[in-house]
Amino acid sequence: MKLRNISIKNFRNLRNVNIRLSKTTVIIGENNAGKSNLLYALRLLFDPQAERLRLDLSADDINDTARSVDEKNFSIRVEIGDLQEHPELEVCFRERIATDGPETFVTIEGRYELDSDGVYEWRSYVLPPDGRYNDPIPMSRRMARALPLYFLDAVRDAARDTRATGRGLLSQLLNDLDYSDVQQDIQSYLKDANAALNRGQEVSKLASGLTRELTSLVPGGQSEVTVAVADENLAHLTRNFRLNVRKNPNLPQTDLSRHGTGLQNLTLVAMFRHSVNTVQTGNPILAIEEPEAHLHPHAQRRLFKDLLKINAPVVMTTHSPEIVKYSDPKNLVLLRATAPDETCTYQLGTSLSEQDSKGLEQLMRGGRAALFFARSIIIVEGQSELIALPAFAEALGCDLDRDGISLVSADGNNYAFILRACASGQFEIPIVVTYDTDVLSTSHTSKFLRPIRDLGLITPEEFQAHKSHTNCPDSARKALLTGIGWIGAEECFEEVVCHSGYLDVVIQTVENITSSQDLTDYLTRSGYNRDPNGLVQFIKFQEKEQSISLKIPVARAVAEAVSSVKRVPECYAHAIQRATLLSLGGIKVDESFELNACAAGFLTAILEKINAEGLTSEFERQFDKDAKGVARFFTEAECGRKIRQAVKDAVAAAVGRAGLPEYAQAIRDQPFPQPVSESANHGTQYI
Repeated sequence: MKLRNISIKNFRNLRNVNIRLSKTTVIIGENNAGKSNLLYALRLLFDPQAERLRLDLSADDINDTARSVDEKNFSIRVEIGDLQEHPELEVCFRERIATDGPETFVTIEGRYELDSDGVYEWRSYVLPPDGRYNDPIPMSRRMARALPLYFLDAVRDAARDTRATGRGLLSQLLNDLDYSDVQQDIQSYLKDANAALNRGQEVSKLASGLTRELTSLVPGGQSEVTVAVADENLAHLTRNFRLNVRKNPNLPQTDLSRHGTGLQNLTLVAMFRHSVNTVQTGNPILAIEEPEAHLHPHAQRRLFKDLLKINAPVVMTTHSPEIVKYSDPKNLVLLRATAPDETCTYQLGTSLSEQDSKGLEQLMRGGRAALFFARSIIIVEGQSELIALPAFAEALGCDLDRDGISLVSADGNNYAFILRACASGQFEIPIVVTYDTDVLSTSHTSKFLRPIRDLGLITPEEFQAHKSHTNCPDSARKALLTGIGWIGAEECFEEVVCHSGYLDVVIQTVENITSSQDLTDYLTRSGYNRDPNGLVQFIKFQEKEQSISLKIPVARAVAEAVSSVKRVPECYAHAIQRATLLSLGGIKVDESFELNACAAGFLTAILEKINAEGLTSEFERQFDKDAKGVARFFTEAECGRKIRQAVKDAVAAAVGRAGLPEYAQAIRDQPFPQPVSESANHGTQYI
């Protein structure tokens, strides 16, 4: 049995969601994207405790946008497949069975809507197959029992879920337990234990004293109090059941609640697995929220691998790269909030090739699983850029982690599968690509261009024209890649940073690893100068001829020097700014415009405009040269307020230079909100 598909309309922030489910579906996304709501929707249909959940429903659970257009309902529809493997389910759902080739399936829908009296009511139906005109039938208790869903909350409560009574997981397991063969023995042992306890002098004294006091209060004076280890009544025997756990043979058995939350979580999952393996009736489903909670990385990986082996549908939400790392990329579902009350879902389409899927798996296994949590991605040439770009971003005032930006190495030009996986119709994660133009001057040029051709970014004719070094200059290739929105460095990372103020840093790093004399001798012998080009040639010589790699030490030294040099190469600045804008969806023109522009990496553009307007001295007299200082200048200083429009235009121009002309035009088209009043104590108030 499997879950084929879930469609949700108008439930909370899930306005119109359709997800292709797999045996083990992994739901990822930022906080408040709707992951918990998705599991809650499944619970409304299948959880044995669903009746309690449904009582808590109200009109507030209907999507806000839906209500604004008078859609006063929500619905949750799930397809249950592979019924041909479970005759008992086919019998249960009978003529409502549909077919998809050899597979049989049934569609179940829950609706929350107004009844004929204008009162909201939840109803669950089994829908007829497409093409048949028979009506839906109500979901019966028998049908519900055939598809029980076990839910493990992110905040798990072992005391609740291992309670022998109620609706906890242990209680459900005990309901099917036959212990009649040992009942009498247990009763006899408990009776002997209780008698032994009451023979104790202090216990006997306590029991006698309580009996004496109670006798004077009870009519008839026939009461008796004893102290008991456990209730001897066979009807109440299971109430005293509990789980004792011993982690290893050298430790005593203790109640599960006395152990850490990590072991409690693992025990709860073990209980579900046992339920699946021994179930007598029904075909269970597991919905688990954040299985990684309270577990260290190794335990997370071990748990996920065990969940993959469960012979039942599993739907989980997670924030853990360790779990995503070992997932099948095609089983990932990305939830992304596109508005305060709307979430979109993204999955890899079935058109993605097996080769691309394997490339993604290797990327994930290599520790880059966080890529799929990103709001935008920067693909860089290699390790040097991975090391330096976070420092460059900080210098610009950007925060890659805050804005959900991931850095990924092209790994020897093996990047096409990333572009395909993040393209329209797939995960749809915006990507910014930077490259060293020295790849256009090597025998690997055609290898670099081939994935671009395969993606349809350039035509086969353009590929043929540009792959030849004899017929096409490097400048033409660079123009071609710039035309598709890629950002090229002048030559390579080391030359770019040397031209951007880090020449002395690179020289010192190189000499510390080799020697000053080695560098001087090489430059003299080869006819190079002590300049960026000479240093790049020396670094290449050391790697090729001496097997000494200087690239990583140079990148680390540059990253450490950014805070003092305070220079960011233009190509990398544009890549970071573009990725930030794509992540944020642009810069809104409001009372916080300048602050938001600084957070997107345009502080320098604002400061340059202030200087061009001749206001630098006024600015520096009262305000710091940072984002907060800029924001205060434009709200507190009269001269700052007068140039806001000019600064907005300057930021728009900078956004255009970063490669997002549509975002630049959006800034130009948005007017500032009009001030309606001013107060000396509270500043300008806006509409």
